[in-house]
Amino acid sequence: MRTNLTHHRVRAASALVVLVALLVVPAGSTGATTQLGAQFDKVTIAAIALDPAGPLMYAKDMGFFRQQGIDAEILLVADGTQTVPALLSGQAQFTGVPPSGLAILKTNHLPVKAVAALGIYRPRLPTTGVFVAPGRRISRAQDLVGKTINVDFQNSVAHIGLLRWLQRGGVSRDEVKLSTLPFAQSVAPLLRGDFDAAVLTEPQATLALQGGARRIALPFDSVCSEDCLLAVVIARSDVDRNLAARFRNAVQAAAVWANQKRNQAASARILARYASIKPALVEKMTRTPYATRFRVGMARPWIDLYAEYDLIPDSFTPADLVK
Repeated sequence: MRTNLTHHRVRAASALVVLVALLVVPAGSTGATTQLGAQFDKVTIAAIALDPAGPLMYAKDMGFFRQQGIDAEILLVADGTQTVPALLSGQAQFTGVPPSGLAILKTNHLPVKAVAALGIYRPRLPTTGVFVAPGRRISRAQDLVGKTINVDFQNSVAHIGLLRWLQRGGVSRDEVKLSTLPFAQSVAPLLRGDFDAAVLTEPQATLALQGGARRIALPFDSVCSEDCLLAVVIARSDVDRNLAARFRNAVQAAAVWANQKRNQAASARILARYASIKPALVEKMTRTPYATRFRVGMARPWIDLYAEYDLIPDSFTPADLVK
């Protein structure tokens, strides 16, 4: 498996070296003054309007950032390939990425670190799944030999989680064909049968089910035997520590709020507005739980898996994410 994926690591490293050229804007924030004269730290957050990143949006709309003296602006980006460039260029001061993605960045010596936790994956909670196109007689990993499977992009958690699930089912990476389309663009092709299967997260998972697709597996269950981190907030390594601490406090307060069942409808409306989808769809989908404290050890399953697939060094540890 290491041999099969080494070229992906080299490709990722090359792309990240190019991103170093974007590091021309110093980290920090500009002050914003309210009519009452209170001083706020103004920051921009690059975010994907997906449930795992929800606390960023909830903290903005419910006032948790302002309670911490932060004037936050949400910069929506289409997918995970755009978050890091926004951060490194100085267009944003904070963004969300999977812990494995941060590990790859740090392995390539980019000056970024984790400052807070976002969504978590809970085993047997179907927020992410392997879905097969309508009419396909596919029910297990072995049935996908020779078939085309879509993931959002190479070396994403969806991609590597899929490979682990296939491996557990006795299928190697070379026995399937891989296509890449962002989650938001992949439901219609799946329902048309343009590819045989796809890894989807919410809300696309619910849309696929409504269109007649079938879920045959929860691939992340092959990675996480207990709750594990799906996403973390990252900033440049030279971020002001006090600002980072207040940012973390706001995100954690939003996570506590959003995890409460009585606030599900309200969080659904906020997420729906940012994602430009109907609140009814958010209410039907399986919601992501959020980390209310930043326990970096919850990233270990992904760190170990990415090291096993030779995408990061074996010596990398979860503690390295915050350095």
